[in-house]
Amino acid sequence: MGGRMGGGGGMVAAGGAPAQVGSVCAGKAYKLCEDFEVGTAGGMPTGWTAYKGYGAGAATDVGLASDEFHSGAMALKSNSAKSGQGRIQKSLSALGATATKHWGRVFYKVQSPAAKNASGVLHVTWVGLFGMGENRVVDIVEASNGTHQWLYNNPDDRGSLGSAYSWSFDTAWHCAEWYVDVAAKSYRFFSDSKEVTQIGFTGKADSEMSNYTAVIVGATFYQTPNAAYIMWFDDLAIDDNQIGCQ
Repeated sequence: MGGRMGGGGGMVAAGGAPAQVGSVCAGKAYKLCEDFEVGTAGGMPTGWTAYKGYGAGAATDVGLASDEFHSGAMALKSNSAKSGQGRIQKSLSALGATATKHWGRVFYKVQSPAAKNASGVLHVTWVGLFGMGENRVVDIVEASNGTHQWLYNNPDDRGSLGSAYSWSFDTAWHCAEWYVDVAAKSYRFFSDSKEVTQIGFTGKADSEMSNYTAVIVGATFYQTPNAAYIMWFDDLAIDDNQIGCQ
């Protein structure tokens, strides 16, 4: 695709987030920074464990890979044609109060053309925060025509919000940012530095937010795609202040 749709519905040039040289975590004081450079290709990144999804998927559907990366020499690769594949998780216990009130950022790339559910939509969760349940803070639904929306979502769909179908995948790396405040029941989301206000909220009683104990990363989907769904994640960070996409 030659471009992607901006949040206001207008086309913007393709290109997304520029690749970085070396570790983006080196010298950073973020409360959590993961550039997926430590570990063996095909295995789990150091400090992470398997988070088994429902259904036929398995933890082997996600692991370190060197075929694509936003920085350094590796990224986290998610690759499966099965619904409910596994993801990986990391404890947030070392973050203290930041675990439940923070800014987060992750870079992602989806193989183009992206897999779809030819008979309907394909709902895919990329990043979740786990407490009493999971708040899906980087979450999409892709339509059969290839466009997708952003969601704030929970497993029972209570408190969920969705944007317009104003985005499409291309061959570039892109950046997703979120903000959560459990006490204030508040959430914000940014796609390539542009806020997606349709899914943000404050004081939402049915948001189902609870104190977070782990962050979960990988592509898990709830319908069966028409081909292997392949994507990469890199340069995940969590901090008290907005991190940005630089």
